Amino acid sequence: RRVREAVVSTQSTGDLVAMASVLYSELKLYQSPGSIVIVGQGASHAVNINTSTLEVSASSISSPPAGDARTIAGIVGIINLPLSQYLIIISEREEVGQIDGKNTIYRMSRYELIPFREARSPAENTRQLNEKYLALLHKALSGESFYFSYTYDVTHTLQRLANVDESFNSLTFVERADERFVWNRYLLSQLEVCPELSGYTLPIVYGVLSITPCSLFGKSFDFILFSRRNQNRVGVRYFCRGADEGGHVANNVETEQIVRFGDHIASHVNTRGSIPLYWSQRSNITYKPFVKLFNQDSQKDAYVKHLQQQIALYGKNICVSLIDDKGKEKEICNSFTYIANQNPLPGVRYIHFDFHKECSKMRWENLGKLMDQITEDLDKFGYFYRDGSGKTVSTQSGVVRTNCIDCLDRTNVVQGLIAKYVLTRQLRQMGVMGEGDEILPSSQFEHVFKNRWADNGDGIARQYTGTPALKSDYTRTGVRTRAGLLHDGYKSMQRYVQNNFLDGARQDSYDLLVGNHRYSATEESPLAAPRHPIALILPTAIAIFFALFLLKLVMPEETWTSQLSHLALYTGVIVALLKQCVVWGDYLVDQPVLYLTLAKAKSE
Repeated sequence: RRVREAVVSTQSTGDLVAMASVLYSELKLYQSPGSIVIVGQGASHAVNINTSTLEVSASSISSPPAGDARTIAGIVGIINLPLSQYLIIISEREEVGQIDGKNTIYRMSRYELIPFREARSPAENTRQLNEKYLALLHKALSGESFYFSYTYDVTHTLQRLANVDESFNSLTFVERADERFVWNRYLLSQLEVCPELSGYTLPIVYGVLSITPCSLFGKSFDFILFSRRNQNRVGVRYFCRGADEGGHVANNVETEQIVRFGDHIASHVNTRGSIPLYWSQRSNITYKPFVKLFNQDSQKDAYVKHLQQQIALYGKNICVSLIDDKGKEKEICNSFTYIANQNPLPGVRYIHFDFHKECSKMRWENLGKLMDQITEDLDKFGYFYRDGSGKTVSTQSGVVRTNCIDCLDRTNVVQGLIAKYVLTRQLRQMGVMGEGDEILPSSQFEHVFKNRWADNGDGIARQYTGTPALKSDYTRTGVRTRAGLLHDGYKSMQRYVQNNFLDGARQDSYDLLVGNHRYSATEESPLAAPRHPIALILPTAIAIFFALFLLKLVMPEETWTSQLSHLALYTGVIVALLKQCVVWGDYLVDQPVLYLTLAKAKSE
């Protein structure tokens, strides 16, 4: 909110990313019995953690603290777990590059969890519970997709940074950050209460970033792709769908494509996000669960609230929906189309394009039909462009908001087409290309462009589904191949296993990281509750009868009639048990237990 209040309609003078406050890029951590002290290079105050009282405070620096010292790259934050509070630090960083040509962006390549104090002879159940929480935290932090900078606001687009006044630079980094993309905001809460420690509160973004030096028509430039994942409705594929009461949607990602040519810089933003209605598609052992709409009387409110947020953030919106108008997607397709058409909003245009129907039988050229519908609006929306003198020549006045059912595979293909259309205009205006030039399919840059967009799609897909994106062969090459179809089949089976048997823990890990669930010693933790006994009984029974079936194959009966009767019996029992798996599917799936629980889903 404070950041939005600082936004003005005219370009500010001077360096757009000059920082009034400072983030310390070199830090020393001192650990001794009774305290953990972190000192930033050039800081007047240190982070002082009293490991006896568990108090976190700012202390003046008069002399080097006691204890062994080591260099760290930053503080992720502090989290409370059953045995102790833990300090999460960035122990190693990797330089990714520069977006604006001045300020370096880093990726967190290694982290550590440091307990405030070691528990002496803890109860076994408490120790086991603490291990479960630690495992979830490691699962959330282990992805190599956390980015930060000590001198650049990684949560903002170039256009937002170009439209701020001096009051923006007087705020701390966390205060002026776009809260949608600060994934460690909850973890930093104990540091934020001490104004003297603002130089230690490092905002961290979760997403996908690539910065690639390129050449086209003999001219060199940087091609940058930065996808920022919204943490307001965080989750994984089948456990987090649709909108919440605040208008936030699942798998909501802002993607900014940037080109920097000398002192010229241009960017274009588009977004993706789950269909902004109340709906779910919970894992239940079946390959593709049914879509369920709920809170039918409030569907209009969810749609309107989300689109109003989009308008406030980006201006005009083209909502492109790529879902099927038949099968399991039919009901939600009809509902989305009806609500969008019955509730027109100023500056919002809705387009439904049945991707699978239009592009079936390898008819990928039909994507041109969709592009024909939106290119006029893309031209009107424009893009952000700042010339070599530092003058803002143009700004972007609207976005394309794309969704399919997952907002992944089909969405990746369409966003890549839109990005190339806009990029061609940008390169012409910058002078990299002539007015009649095109990015040729045979050029080296075409290869880089397609692969960076495919990598971007794979990264977003891994964060949401646990596997790379489908249809990436088309995104990488512009051609859909049979080999690509076979590879997609393999990835689909990976997704089935991931989404049914592993994703409950991933959902819990996200909810723990962003603070949707906060451990309290005064309340019983959901992680302590045992799973439903059917989750053990059915798989065990299937394994036993399958083993008997195999045993009978290798050790046959004396007569073939007895052999067949035993095999038929075991087969019948296995089939009956598999049918029971469908009946009890909700309890066989790895369900999240911290926040987006099965009980909560059923109550909805």
